[in-house]
Amino acid sequence: MKHSLIAATLVLTLFPALAPAGTIKLPEDKPAMNANIPDDWEPEKSDDGILAESPDNVATIYLEVVSNEKEMDGVIEESLKWLTEEHSVKVNAATKATKDFEEGGRKWSRISWDGDSKEWGPAVIGFLFTEVGDGKVLTITYWISKKDSEKNLETLGKIFSSVKSVP
Repeated sequence: MKHSLIAATLVLTLFPALAPAGTIKLPEDKPAMNANIPDDWEPEKSDDGILAESPDNVATIYLEVVSNEKEMDGVIEESLKWLTEEHSVKVNAATKATKDFEEGGRKWSRISWDGDSKEWGPAVIGFLFTEVGDGKVLTITYWISKKDSEKNLETLGKIFSSVKSVP
């Protein structure tokens, strides 16, 4: 099954359905993880994951669980292609940054770039990864506008800290 931000966007555009706010589980049929997303971020589910956006439209996240590194690489490739080709986002390759860190007692890896678009302005575009058990990896794709981003950092931290593996 191919996981991509493109497919999720199409599904969400054509068939919007609100996921239960509060605790979400992924994948839905055999959960490997759960996380808490605030009600006012209006999480929307697709076949592959959950899309949520801050009430001020400054931060957007897409959570999905992948089974291997190949799928993870595909998520990155498809998402960047979608942003650049479909939304004319300019990704500044020279700003690529990677970081490993701990949040909520969990090890994470991050890859990010600075980006810019006429519609949304300057932003940080990135991907977060954390193992959730049985070889599965939670992948969070994010877009955070640089203007007013600090208003959402605390909430984003709470979302990331709430991630728990499901035994």
